[in-house]
Amino acid sequence: LMKNKSIFFLFGILFIVAMACNLPSGIATPSNGDVNFAETQTSLALTQAAVQNQNPAPVFTATINPTPTITPVSTSSIPMVSVSLETNCRTGPAKVYSKITSLLVGEKAEIVGKYSSFTPVYWIIKKGSGTCWLWGQYATVDGNTSNLPEMIPPPSPTPAPTFTPTATTTPPAAGDLHIIDVFLKTNFEVSVRVGTDPNGSLSGNYQYTVYSNGAQVQQGSCTVPTGSHLCATGHIVSGTETIQVVIDSNNEINETNEGNNSTTLSCVKATLACN
Repeated sequence: LMKNKSIFFLFGILFIVAMACNLPSGIATPSNGDVNFAETQTSLALTQAAVQNQNPAPVFTATINPTPTITPVSTSSIPMVSVSLETNCRTGPAKVYSKITSLLVGEKAEIVGKYSSFTPVYWIIKKGSGTCWLWGQYATVDGNTSNLPEMIPPPSPTPAPTFTPTATTTPPAAGDLHIIDVFLKTNFEVSVRVGTDPNGSLSGNYQYTVYSNGAQVQQGSCTVPTGSHLCATGHIVSGTETIQVVIDSNNEINETNEGNNSTTLSCVKATLACN
């Protein structure tokens, strides 16, 4: 029995020595050869903890970038112009310059220059294959025009010559229109006999005017006679009236004598006489 116990004890010592060889070097082995299992377990636990602390698991922190603010930027720095009313585009800044084309409502054109000495300003724009001057009265400009060149108007076109007709001298009158007689017809109408001198020297129509007691009562026209004729005035005498008759009262007929175109008489209805 004592022999068996010695064998078991020997195997136990060998097992412990083998285990001690596998332990980390930091675990102390009792100097007296006795193994303290509680201290051994504690030393293993501390060794594992130290190993874990030496190599901690990496921690990843997500960084969230804010959404960038987008500032709109003009797609073009070229100034453009449009109009609210169709506007002519000319070779210069005035109506004396020839019209080249027009800028229509809804149409846009590039501005290449300006003429700010005039108000509203004139814009020099590209139109078709060339440029022209656009009046800015109805224009709306989009873009910066401060750097545009100040343009100098082209020479003003020479106006077309104006033809003044040469005044012609009216030839002197070749005849005279005059009153021969004034009388009452049977219906009491004032009538005047008019003649020309020489015969056939005048033509056209003449105006006559009749006054009764100083007031105008009748006006009309008769044809200039070749020799003489009777012109009925249309005024009817109602009693005794002072009658004045004037022929060519608007001076339409050019005569050699204007002093024989008027006469004043007293006309009496009862006697049909004018004296």
